[in-house]
Amino acid sequence: MFRRRLLLVHGTILALVALGSAVATTLGWRTGAGIFGFMQQNPMVWVGLIQAYLLMTIIAVLLVLGSGQANARKWNVVGAVAHCAPLIAALCSMDVFESMGALGILRVAITFHVVWFCLETFAALYPDPDH
Repeated sequence: MFRRRLLLVHGTILALVALGSAVATTLGWRTGAGIFGFMQQNPMVWVGLIQAYLLMTIIAVLLVLGSGQANARKWNVVGAVAHCAPLIAALCSMDVFESMGALGILRVAITFHVVWFCLETFAALYPDPDH
């Protein structure tokens, strides 16, 4: 039950965050306003981010669908692994964000990914009470 609820909550939150970030980056790219306003001068950044955010939305939908399946453990693994790529990218680009004065945003992103990675890893490794 814990695994399924975690997947449902994780998938829902991830979908909202990913879609919200996609909207925020698009507004920044199109208007030059907000924390993503810098993308108006460098639209290729938006091209990469919009793909990443929409792919995370697809993963979020899979987590929600996986929460209804009998063997939820494999979807907890997917939920954990999904946070590895953005976490690695964030940790490797700290100097870039610092030079932009956006280290606070990066800290929030790193915290988000670490928390969900840890929760999903715990759920995937936690022994089944039925066995």
